[in-house]
Formats: sequence, structure tokens, C-alpha cells
Amino acid sequence: ENKKVSDYKGSPRENGVCTELVKQLKPYFIDCEIKEYSTFNLSPLQCSDCKYCEYDSGCYHHDLDIFFEDFEAADYIAFVTPVYNNFFPAPLKAVIDRFQCYYSARFKRGANPPIKKFKRVGTVIVSGSNARAASDYMTNTLKQSFAVLNGEVTARYLIPNTDIGKYTFNHIELQKFIHQLRG
Repeated sequence: ENKKVSDYKGSPRENGVCTELVKQLKPYFIDCEIKEYSTFNLSPLQCSDCKYCEYDSGCYHHDLDIFFEDFEAADYIAFVTPVYNNFFPAPLKAVIDRFQCYYSARFKRGANPPIKKFKRVGTVIVSGSNARAASDYMTNTLKQSFAVLNGEVTARYLIPNTDIGKYTFNHIELQKFIHQLRG
């Protein structure tokens, strides 16, 4: 059975740097089934802390049901995202907040792990400036989440200075990212 990759693009731009990076990642996963999601196109509802997931599996909101099926089935996950105000763009942040259903499964309903299949996770962070501190914070947020979700953030690739056009696609860094993600 082929391994499964899910990539989550946090940018609304169809011709931006994040989209180009998603294209660059694909050839390294030709042996895998790839699911792509644009979090802006998903338009996820916010977690409303309704407590539904404390007592039942899943989420009260059903807008991400298919997304969560693919998320749970993935072997590899790549977050490809710009930095917005030193963090993830709102739609991607809403997706991460909706991981609450898994936290509740683990800590309220005793499912350990809350997701059966282990995931290797990578972050590609694109920033208009040299936002290394923001990139660290974003990556650490995902590390904390995936420690509970049965995964590990194994790779990060930062592309700074896109707003002023002083960035390059570093193929050595990209190959390093792929190697760390795939293990």
C-alpha cells in the first residue's frame, strides 16, 4: 500500500511562493498518494469550545469531516504556510484549533493515542521578512500539538524575505527537508 501525504497550504495565493513550494515537493513523493488542501478554500469554522468532542468522537461542526479522514490516514504531513502577524494565517490556525477533538479524545475520553497512525510532519514557512523567531514559535506550536496527536515534527524549511524579493529556492535545503520528513 502506498504511503499517504497530506499537504496543507496556508496561503490564499494561487501563484505565490507557497504554491510554488507545494509544486517543488510533489516530485519527491511520486510513490505516495497525495492529498492537497488549501486552508483558505476549506474555510474552516472556528472551534467554539462547545464540549461536543469531550463526549463524542469527531466534531460538532462537520465542515472538516473529509479533511480529518485524510489527516488521520496520512503518513506524512507538510504544512506550507506564510507568516501572518508572526503566526499562521487565520484559516490554518482554525484548522489547528479544531485538533481539539483529538485532545479531547486523548484527555477526556482516554484514547491514547487519539490518532492510530503515526505521522511525520514538516513545516515550510515563508516570511516576508526574516521571521526566524516567528518560524520557531510556529514550529514549536506544531511540535506541541503532534506530541499529543501521535506524530513528530521532523523537518522545517524557512524561506525569508519574500516581500522584498530577496529570496531563493534553496534546493539543498529542500532536499534536506524531504530527507528529514521522510526519515
